Amino acid sequence: MNKVKVALSLIRLPNLIIIVISMTFIQLFVITPLLGINVFEGGLNILNFALLVLSTLLISVGGYIINDIFDINPDSLNKPSKNIVNRNISIGAAYKLYWLSTVVGILVGTYVSYRINQLNFGLIFIFSAGLLWFYSQKYSCQPLIGNLVVSVLSALSFGIVWLFEFYSLSGSPLLFTEVQTNFPIVNRIVMIYMGFAFFVTLIREVIKDMEDIKGDERFGCKTFAVNFGISASKILAIVFSSIALAASIFAQYYFYYADYMLQAYYFVIIDLLLILVIVRTFNSKYRSDYSNISNRLKLLMVAGILSMILFTL
Repeated sequence: MNKVKVALSLIRLPNLIIIVISMTFIQLFVITPLLGINVFEGGLNILNFALLVLSTLLISVGGYIINDIFDINPDSLNKPSKNIVNRNISIGAAYKLYWLSTVVGILVGTYVSYRINQLNFGLIFIFSAGLLWFYSQKYSCQPLIGNLVVSVLSALSFGIVWLFEFYSLSGSPLLFTEVQTNFPIVNRIVMIYMGFAFFVTLIREVIKDMEDIKGDERFGCKTFAVNFGISASKILAIVFSSIALAASIFAQYYFYYADYMLQAYYFVIIDLLLILVIVRTFNSKYRSDYSNISNRLKLLMVAGILSMILFTL
């Protein structure tokens, strides 16, 4: 494997692309049009937004690397062909890359917090990096705790854009007063997408634990699947998927009565994909089945992100 492929595999390029698209879309296609302001004017300017995205990406990369370091043994069984650390890159080099990415990510996040006069927001980036460390070292091998940590951080990537936009607007009192009547609708829509990201990630984490049960069990990683078995994990994934389906239907109901008809109709796709996940999970038996469901959930995440475009139509 050449150096470029090693680097791209280590940093999870597809995941990073999804993060960039998620944060960009919620800024351009949800927050800005619902507030009724011009893009990168009045709230977050383009530099501050770019720094916020960069910080999120760097901390995420650090999380992927430290997870690979602590998962060397389970990954040697679960995904031997994708195991990079200690095979294509030394553990020492991986640690250096982890610290470089994480520390720079925290500094960039703290700097953009300072630029919007909310230096205390730098704690968000420290907290996120700390959670990723403890997730990799401890939580990933505890039933559900690790799954919940990753899901919360996934939802945070949507919410943090609105948080920084809100406090950027507060620096322009006149504009803040003009658009504050639109805050409730923005809050609700952002919460819908945060909830969507949370549940899709949570379902996928449970499915991944089922997929990786062989390596986790051998090396003492006590995930929900290892502790309670595949059957219980399938039931849990189906329960979470059913809750997500109910939430999607509720979101459609809200979109319909808020006169966002395109979104209401589009979410039928989300409903169908969730139903497909439920059916596939119920009928799953083999590791390849869980891998297939995981890919379906990636498609579901992308479909949800694309729905944001409809707010500009």
